[in-house]
Amino acid sequence: MKTRRLITALAFATLAATAAAAGFDGFVGQTPSKLLKQEKAFAQAYHATIKGQDLPEWTKRLSVGFPAEAVDVGGKKLILTSACNPDTSCEDERFYLLYDPADQSITGFFFLPPRLDTPGDHRMAFSRWVGKLPAKERNAFLMERAIRDAQNPEKDPAKLPPADAPVKTHTSHSH
Repeated sequence: MKTRRLITALAFATLAATAAAAGFDGFVGQTPSKLLKQEKAFAQAYHATIKGQDLPEWTKRLSVGFPAEAVDVGGKKLILTSACNPDTSCEDERFYLLYDPADQSITGFFFLPPRLDTPGDHRMAFSRWVGKLPAKERNAFLMERAIRDAQNPEKDPAKLPPADAPVKTHTSHSH
């Protein structure tokens, strides 16, 4: 009888792990606007995160953004996606989101990248955290990623897909 319970418990654990892995695959490659439209748990977490926050209007839609990625932060698998202000060619404001499907929470970082052509620009000081307060690893990961993206020509907003275009990017980064 104990063996049967053990086998049943292992079978359920395997199914749960498979479902979780499949859940991550459903996020990877999706634009932020598609995640808001198609992933109910993500949308609920997102709206709870930004509720009452002093954020620009464009953050409600996330209409322009980079495809979601599965990332490992501090040994935990999370979903990273980012969006930017379409009215300024995505140069002035970016919003980074780490979504934790396990507890359906979001840690957000609203980033004001420094102008590289303006020495002494202090806009980055006005960047801020939104949602679940980040653990040290999440804080460091998002800050590093935001700064790296601001200096990376591959993150050129002109290369962004339209909000509803299918994207097939499957990457995973460990930091």
